[in-house]
Amino acid sequence: MFGVCSPPGTGASAPPARQHIGMEAGDPMHGLRHHRFVGDDRRYSSEMAELNVEILRGFERATNTRTVPAELLAPGFLMENRVSSVTDYEYHGADGFREWMTDVFEHFADGARYEVEEVIGAGDDFVAAVFCIAGTGAFSEERVEFRWAGVTWFRDGKATRAVGYPSRRDALLAVGLPG
Repeated sequence: MFGVCSPPGTGASAPPARQHIGMEAGDPMHGLRHHRFVGDDRRYSSEMAELNVEILRGFERATNTRTVPAELLAPGFLMENRVSSVTDYEYHGADGFREWMTDVFEHFADGARYEVEEVIGAGDDFVAAVFCIAGTGAFSEERVEFRWAGVTWFRDGKATRAVGYPSRRDALLAVGLPG
């Protein structure tokens, strides 16, 4: 099931609350949906991959409270947007993360939500995922969803780099997985 964003291509309204499938409350990964290692039925390739997904969830929580997760950013953190030539931009460090939030959320009315919608691959130093921001448009007052694929790279329990891509395939290929 999907959280705040509707399933891709459906235009359907999002369900009122997150729904989880296939995970029991005692499962250490309870609450993390659709996590899989591409091409395999394992959740992740390693314990480090699980830790990286948890760090990415920390980004999700921080973004939804509009706070910068500085403790999760490595020195020299770089965020790149390669979704389109119009949005091709780089953000550096904690200040850059704050600037990214401002740039993205200025297009939404209060209450927009950011979600790690689906983890599509995870390894010892990366997580590839599909992300979504959903809410009411600041100017249109219509429901708006912005969805993209991305990869976040990690070292020593901190994010070193995050790149947004125009497709799942591009994100997977960036980490050497079949697209």
